[in-house]
Amino acid sequence: MKKAVFLLTIIMLVSLGALTGCSLFGGNDTNTNTQASNEEVPKKEVETEEKEKDTKDKKVEELKNNKESNSEDKEVNSNSNNGSDAKEGGSKTSESSSNSKSGGQGNQVDWGSAWTRDIQFDHALLEITQKGGSTFSFKLHATNAMDAGAVKRGAVNVGEVTGTAKVDGDVATQTAPDPDTGCQIKMTNYTGYIQVEPVTDCSGAAGMRVHFDGKYKKGNIPEPEIAVEDNANDNFEPSEDEAQNNNGEATEEDSQISTDNESSTQTGDSNGDPSSQSNAQPISKEEARQLVVNYLHPDNPERIIEYDHDDNGDYIFHYYIVVDDPNIEDDGHTATFGWYGVNPNTKEVYDYMAAMD
Repeated sequence: MKKAVFLLTIIMLVSLGALTGCSLFGGNDTNTNTQASNEEVPKKEVETEEKEKDTKDKKVEELKNNKESNSEDKEVNSNSNNGSDAKEGGSKTSESSSNSKSGGQGNQVDWGSAWTRDIQFDHALLEITQKGGSTFSFKLHATNAMDAGAVKRGAVNVGEVTGTAKVDGDVATQTAPDPDTGCQIKMTNYTGYIQVEPVTDCSGAAGMRVHFDGKYKKGNIPEPEIAVEDNANDNFEPSEDEAQNNNGEATEEDSQISTDNESSTQTGDSNGDPSSQSNAQPISKEEARQLVVNYLHPDNPERIIEYDHDDNGDYIFHYYIVVDDPNIEDDGHTATFGWYGVNPNTKEVYDYMAAMD
């Protein structure tokens, strides 16, 4: 009996121990499983966040790709539109690029066709033709007269420059000096006017007092006409041909006057009376002209010595030659060699321009 109780006690103890061990091991397993599940939760959250981030990045890339494709489509459309515009009236893109290269000027500068130096007795006309690309042809015709009386007598000096100019923005420069005169000019376009400046000496291309520089207004402005007065012929002087034709008739009369003057002068000297000298008649214009001829001794018969005007009682003569120019519609222009004055009382011949200086 005691043995049976003892065995039962041992069996119960063993069973109790087994049950206790199972609960302990089960608790450990539960704790381990809980810890593992707790560790797996942040991992899943991280993986979810990474997946969401990848999804967002993919969406951003897709949006960028869509934008780029749209911009490319727009560029294609704009290029096609530019192509159609070019067929209709020229490409605006090429014009803007050319303007940017030339500092915003280039083809925007309007060189027009005619510009005028609108100064009375100092008139000039600049004509521009054959404009194309970066060059154009030009013709610059200038005149000069001392006053209205000189215009009435036709004593007008002229000069001319022609050539080709290269355009650089708002400046056009003659590509090469004139082979005959060496004249070369530069033109600056200020929109409202053109400023003309000589690059080289242009005196060989112009008559006396004629020059090409100055401000030129836009348009062909004709030179104002000089009104002819009723007494305009009172001081009329014959032309060179008329003077030569009448030379024979005038010589005899002038020689008689000269003889009388000399005799009166000699008489005044012999009598010692200065008043007789003051009463001596001044020489005529033709006599004064002959003095200039004797003074200059021109070796070319085509050179002309012609009375032009009076200055403080002295006779002023124009020494020039007429040059035929096929480019000018009229009879040509004058090339001046000088201006000479004669004192009608003392018969002194002098260089008029040197005396003015």
